[in-house]
Amino acid sequence: MRRPQLAALAAVAIIVLAACGRPGPEATPVPTATSLPTAAPSALPSPILTPAPTPGVVSAARQTRLGTFFFYWYNCPKDECDATQLSVTPPGWLAPLPRDRDTRDGTAYSSINYDWFEGELRDMLATGIDTVFPVSWGDHPHPWFRQDRLDLLVQANGVLARPLAIGMFIDTTAQQAMYNDFTAEGYRFGADIPRLPLSDRRSGYFFYDRHIKGFFQRIPREMWATVEGRPIIITYTALCCTDLNLAGELWAAVKAAFARDFGVEPWLIVEDTWFTPEARAPGGELLPLDQVADGRYSWGTALHGPASHTLRGYTVSSVGPGFDNSRIVGITEPRRQPRERPPGGGAAADGAFLRASLAAIPANADLVLIETWNEWPESTGIARATYRGIGGKPLPETFYMDIVRHWRERRP
Repeated sequence: MRRPQLAALAAVAIIVLAACGRPGPEATPVPTATSLPTAAPSALPSPILTPAPTPGVVSAARQTRLGTFFFYWYNCPKDECDATQLSVTPPGWLAPLPRDRDTRDGTAYSSINYDWFEGELRDMLATGIDTVFPVSWGDHPHPWFRQDRLDLLVQANGVLARPLAIGMFIDTTAQQAMYNDFTAEGYRFGADIPRLPLSDRRSGYFFYDRHIKGFFQRIPREMWATVEGRPIIITYTALCCTDLNLAGELWAAVKAAFARDFGVEPWLIVEDTWFTPEARAPGGELLPLDQVADGRYSWGTALHGPASHTLRGYTVSSVGPGFDNSRIVGITEPRRQPRERPPGGGAAADGAFLRASLAAIPANADLVLIETWNEWPESTGIARATYRGIGGKPLPETFYMDIVRHWRERRP
């Protein structure tokens, strides 16, 4: 997954540190809703919140839900809109959006623009998607990628004849960046940057207090995507963190804090890389992640092909249209999965990778995730764009939306 660029953020990072109340040598520890501990850590430190009870087995006979990951970190044409880094270009990236007559909030592909949100949500609805998972980094230093941008999404969703359900995709890269920002290293993330140790008693603070809580405070309850009345949270990978033997403790604590504040425990779908042997069988009295998560899925299916996981009777399948990050500046080992080549090989055809991936979804899937709606720098989007097929021939801008829509119409 591409990350928002960090150019010109040094001054902003200093402001964010101050806003977070990071303590100096003689300052009071950062206050949180969970009362950060000041005592020395124990031999088996746990997150700062109280673990939740183990969830039960999910009931059967639910209709398949179709969701997608929606990226709202864009602010064209002003910021980070270099079209040379894209394989395809969506409407509004280089020129004003069609039918957008209101210039007060811009007319381009931007989370500042209300009409952009409404157009994207209407297209999702027309595609057969019933659930949107905004890709959240919490309050990122970029002003166009903060929690308050969700207010426009909610407003646009409310005008639809049938509003989409809204779940949360917590991009856990944000936790790595928040932690480094807190420890005076700056808002930094990546493979060579220190990761958030779950053995730090403050770890739950960065996941829940600084991120998840604020997300759900901005989404009206009537718009929450739920399973058995419980709002859905999907996590990104475990690359943010160390001490994964404490993953079960962390996520149980997050669920308990959510239940304390919102009166209901969330339905937690955890990405596959969190399920290490240490997380699944941590030893001692630590909670295994398998007992805490309500679902499991794989990120990376736009590159590697379709994947399905079942956890206690709940099945999540994820698929994508292909992948190409070769144009992104700074990528030293580019990867590419042509959209016309089906997973595992076979005859080339326009859209073959996505068609074959959708065909591989099991009949009992409870949730199908499209990876992604609009991650353009990695070319995993299916939304409107200037697609080209075999031999460079132009394809309709709704070509991949139509593939998903036709699959949805045939789905029982």
